[in-house]
Amino acid sequence: MANDVEKYDVVIIGGGPAGLTASIYAQRRGLKSLVIAAELGGQMAKISEIENWPGEEKINGATLALHMKNQAEKLGAKITYEQAIKIEKLADISISVKTTQKEFIAKSLILSFGKTPRSLRVPGEIELMGKGVSYCVNCDGPLFKNKSVAIVGGGNSALGAAVMMSGIAKEIHLIHRKDQFRGEEYMIKKVESLKNITTHMSSQITKINGETSVEGVELSNGKTLSVEGVFIEIGFIVNDSLVEDILEIDKFGQVVVDSHQATSLPGVFAAGDLTNMPFQQLIIACGEGATAALSAFDYIQKVF
Repeated sequence: MANDVEKYDVVIIGGGPAGLTASIYAQRRGLKSLVIAAELGGQMAKISEIENWPGEEKINGATLALHMKNQAEKLGAKITYEQAIKIEKLADISISVKTTQKEFIAKSLILSFGKTPRSLRVPGEIELMGKGVSYCVNCDGPLFKNKSVAIVGGGNSALGAAVMMSGIAKEIHLIHRKDQFRGEEYMIKKVESLKNITTHMSSQITKINGETSVEGVELSNGKTLSVEGVFIEIGFIVNDSLVEDILEIDKFGQVVVDSHQATSLPGVFAAGDLTNMPFQQLIIACGEGATAALSAFDYIQKVF
């Protein structure tokens, strides 16, 4: 691997909206950048219809990801589809990023590999993803105006999703596998006060029905609910094994950053859903990616 080393001003791990935006801004600042991505677009690429992207009434997530990729490459960014397996700060303050195939040396590093929503692992979930099954109520909630939906989970995310959807959907079925919610008390009381929310405690979805779109769900208690959407709000998995030994991580497994997207390790920045910043939205991830790139530029100017 030592004979196959490539050098960059900035290496970006993650090919979602934050990472692609970071590469665009890095290139525009004259930085030689590399994006290491397991896949193009991240969670954005799995969204069938994005309706809150400025300037576009509606756009497919995979299409938007391709537009971002093309723009970055046109500016000179390199994108490689590999898995990063090790990050190391070197004695000369540069940073080594190793993949299964190569080693890359960078003056700065931007982490933007996001996080993965926990899945139910039930029949119909994968087949109907983007066809009524969603992991983002803020992204897809407005698509279900005056419709019936199921929301799975018992924490603040699920409770907040139910409250939000109560003003959009006709009927909400909130399904939790335990006999008590684990969210904050004021959220629980709010849910209980809303007449179009029905709770199903000590229950789990065992199957999501539908051919081309969601038509209903089957529960472990034998009930079948007729719904047109299923929002899975049971948390996320952050793949922090790459950085847990070198960066400050909060109790939720998220990378801690400041207002400049800087992490606890000089020269390393982070953006998007893997950070502890609030409001995980597509446009906010892009803004954080831009901030990270500009901060990386300033860091390189001062240190190298």
